Amino acid sequence: MKKKLIEAGNLKSFICPDSDTFYVDNTIILTPGAKDELRKKKIKIVRVEDAAAAVAESGNAGCGNPDCTKEVCNGCEELVMGIAVLLKEEYGITDLAQLKEMSFKLADAVKGNI
Repeated sequence: MKKKLIEAGNLKSFICPDSDTFYVDNTIILTPGAKDELRKKKIKIVRVEDAAAAVAESGNAGCGNPDCTKEVCNGCEELVMGIAVLLKEEYGITDLAQLKEMSFKLADAVKGNI
């Protein structure tokens, strides 16, 4: 399984501004700089077996921030955004809540089958 290296410079792509917890599993490598940034932002680092499942179970999936795609897939925000663009452009779905819900469901399905 491919691991994600999360550094202070790319940390913003992986965290949600409304979350106080960052779930880490064995697919994520946090550099000391990233850990320092999380501590500065008062975000707890929690080690779990499956980060995406932990986020979903915590009730933070989607986190309530309508622009957030960060933690639901814990790093697959590019996939979620690509799906959202496809749904909007190819299928004419413009309702933001519906786009978000469908994009996350499809990304989870894709990620679960890779």
